[in-house]
Amino acid sequence: MGFFRNWKPLLETDIKQIDRNERLNLDPLLINQYPDAVYVLDSEMNLIDSNEKLSLLFQGKESRFLCPDAWMSKVETERVALFHQRALQGETVHYELKAVNTDQKHIYLSVTNTPLYTGQHITGVCGIIKDLTTQTELREQYNRMVVSRSLFERIPGLILIELDLETGEFYHSPQTGKLLGLSQRQLDKMEREHFRNLIHEDDRDTFAAAVNRLIQNPNEFEYETQLRAFNPMKKRCLNLIVKVGVSKNRKTITWAMFDITNLTNAEAKLTEERSKVKQLCEIVDSVIFERYFESKQFKFLTPGFAHVFGYTEEQFNSNPNYWQQVVVPDDIPKIHQAREVTLSGKTTTFSYRIFAKGEVKWIEENREPIFSESGQVIGLRTLVKDITQLKEQQDEIYRLALLDPITNMPNRESITETVYDLTQQREPFTLFSLSFNRISEINHTFGYELGDEWRVVTVNRLIRLLPEDAVLGHLDADNVLIVLPRLMEDTDVLALGKELDTLSTHRFRVGVYDLFARISIGVSRYPDDGSQASELIQRACVAMNRADKKVGSQLELYSSQMDIESLKRYELLRDMRSALETEQFFLMYQPKVDVWTGQIVGAEALMRWTHPTWGSISPAEFIPLAEESSLHLDLTNWLIEEVCRYVMTLPNKIPISINVSAKYLYQEQFERVLEEAMKRYEVPVNFLEVEISETSLLEDAQQITQAFERLNELGIPIAFDDFGKGYSSLAYLQAYSAQTIKIDRVFAHHVSQNRKAQGIVRSLLVIAEEFGMDVVVEGVELMEDLLCLRKFGCQIIQGFIFSRPLKGTDFEGALASGALTPMEEPIEIIQSSNHFIHAGITITRLRGQNVEVGTSPILIMRHDNQVISFYGSIRLPVDSDLGLVILLNDDKEPFPIRVNHSTELANGLYQYESTYEPTVELEKRLTASESEKPRGFTIQQAKDLVDQTD
Repeated sequence: MGFFRNWKPLLETDIKQIDRNERLNLDPLLINQYPDAVYVLDSEMNLIDSNEKLSLLFQGKESRFLCPDAWMSKVETERVALFHQRALQGETVHYELKAVNTDQKHIYLSVTNTPLYTGQHITGVCGIIKDLTTQTELREQYNRMVVSRSLFERIPGLILIELDLETGEFYHSPQTGKLLGLSQRQLDKMEREHFRNLIHEDDRDTFAAAVNRLIQNPNEFEYETQLRAFNPMKKRCLNLIVKVGVSKNRKTITWAMFDITNLTNAEAKLTEERSKVKQLCEIVDSVIFERYFESKQFKFLTPGFAHVFGYTEEQFNSNPNYWQQVVVPDDIPKIHQAREVTLSGKTTTFSYRIFAKGEVKWIEENREPIFSESGQVIGLRTLVKDITQLKEQQDEIYRLALLDPITNMPNRESITETVYDLTQQREPFTLFSLSFNRISEINHTFGYELGDEWRVVTVNRLIRLLPEDAVLGHLDADNVLIVLPRLMEDTDVLALGKELDTLSTHRFRVGVYDLFARISIGVSRYPDDGSQASELIQRACVAMNRADKKVGSQLELYSSQMDIESLKRYELLRDMRSALETEQFFLMYQPKVDVWTGQIVGAEALMRWTHPTWGSISPAEFIPLAEESSLHLDLTNWLIEEVCRYVMTLPNKIPISINVSAKYLYQEQFERVLEEAMKRYEVPVNFLEVEISETSLLEDAQQITQAFERLNELGIPIAFDDFGKGYSSLAYLQAYSAQTIKIDRVFAHHVSQNRKAQGIVRSLLVIAEEFGMDVVVEGVELMEDLLCLRKFGCQIIQGFIFSRPLKGTDFEGALASGALTPMEEPIEIIQSSNHFIHAGITITRLRGQNVEVGTSPILIMRHDNQVISFYGSIRLPVDSDLGLVILLNDDKEPFPIRVNHSTELANGLYQYESTYEPTVELEKRLTASESEKPRGFTIQQAKDLVDQTD
């Protein structure tokens, strides 16, 4: 920019002219000396001067420069104007722009704008324009070449090698070393002779001669061939397509090579696979053919069509509709449907039957459409297989899948499907769930082979007793489901139940053993007891399980037509969830007492339920019901919460134990409920004990072991409740890490008079001492039993002799008293009589509504002065609004009673005193129903209520 300094004196002498707005006169020689196009603008952007090179840049039309819209876009024009304004502000700016010459070709310009000063004033702008068009085009062309070459070199299996014939230098693309098996060092030192030696010796001379001719003949520029080159790293030859080219100046030779080794191998494999497919089709009775819709002709791609179809190819092609005579008529719609799928452009697989040489075959087709170049479906290609044998095997497998392999009768899936089909017909039917209840014992005692034989002989005997329309299916173990496809009234159900009950007295011969069954039967009916198959089966099984626990009849109906026990269970199960929500449950605490001092050393929390209709409900009644659903989880969670809250309120804290079902331990994180409750109420872990009935432990030893370990890690003690009743009691002591044994009441009751019970208790005390475990004896009620246990060295007992279960406030009072005094509580025994009456009891009214239910057995021991005293196995509410009536065995009208008092006995019975309205006729009926009581008669257990007594 130094030449502008020559203008400076001239501009300084013309300040007055500037002030008078006269034009600047600059020396054009200064402008013409510059090698690029130059222009000068005044402050108003008027062109003052330019050199000849500007005129040449615009091809002799300098005036075109003054019309920027003619050679620049509007955007570029506005952009240039901004740069001019910046120069007038004193800034030197550089920029590039894209323009159009007179031939409408793009030109690329570089522009510099510099301010021109006169004294301290900026009086104009000088612009210098350089033409970058040729330079830019060369750069873009080079970039395109670089990109093209880069893309070319990235093609898998393609390499590029160039040789400068003058210098002997090689250029090779990045993939060369990998493809030819050469190291970078080998590539760097490569010469023409080295490259030639890579070529297979059989192809080397021919290829070298062709390349030499290409170099020497000025009229030849390209040569293409296929050859083999050795890869030293893979130690095998590659199949290459090679194209050789010479540059126009004949100074450079280029080899482009493409590896077709995999393609060659693929072609060989394809040929081999075609041969295998042909052989396979012959082996598996398959054939591949094409059929074109317009010509209706078959094109057979593999042999064997006649072998599969039993007809020749000529027969089919000579008569286009011949296939309709071959296909079984019932399956022709499948062919038509498959054609429609093919016409829609989709593949399909289907099977059908054909007549082939006097026999019926099953054929499977895998069909795909054939498209024309325009995308229209013009035919089909299909693989046809003879699947006759496979179909027969599938039918046999399906048949076996639906049958129990031992009894050869329908299995659970099959009988469930039968029940489901009946629900879809929406016609009433009846289900009997029957269990023989011996399979587990027999498997463990005699082995599984006899267990299988037991199932066979019991089912065969059962079938003889069933109606002709009955369908029998196996559910599990020796439990079967009987489906009667009709509604059976109660009388019909009871009649069939009585017939089936004879199985209980039948002697089944299994191997060399004679075994008896313990029949229990549950009944559900559609639609009264459910609408879903699984629901109906489940309810029949629930009723069967209840029948198994019931005293007397072995049949239970799952319906409103139940006996008192069933009705009560039904209502308790129905009301249990709402009872938990409305706080009908509460806790009582039975003390654990030091046998010598009477000091309370702990307690067991016992759940109780006050039902609005049935009164006080014991855990023995509602816990098994809760375990039929998931309600026992909610009840246990509530129990944990309430006990932890109660322990926190005790001034003198003692350990309190809670009963937990083994099923509760099968939850994934059950211990978190305990841990969070104790943390919430700040209860130390040693003040909460978990009692688990050893008779409820399930067979998954690993699961239970892990659950015990998780409790032990928290520091929560574990006690085995009801210990000694299960047949694996001692094994549990060894397998599981519990801290306390609670000896069941069955051993404590009258232990002073029972030498066997004494031996068991003493043995358990010794075992517990060896294991470092504590012992609690449950159910102590008599003073002589307490004295006996003291003599054995027992330290802690739990029983009525010290205290019955107490409510929370009463238990706190007992704790405050310091110690409890043993006191033998008199049990009210019904006044002795020489006669008794077998009778039944039922309900006629429930919450103001008439009901009809079955009867439960009772044993009347005394009746006089408007009072009837009797034994029963069911807990009845006292002073309730239930309409209770007693039925005598004289087929006459029942008479109503009202229960005034009840006492729970240790043998699972309840004794009741009730009032009734005596009449002369009723007294006669009662007297006539009496049986003489044998000498020494006692009721040992609930089943004695229905036993025939001589």
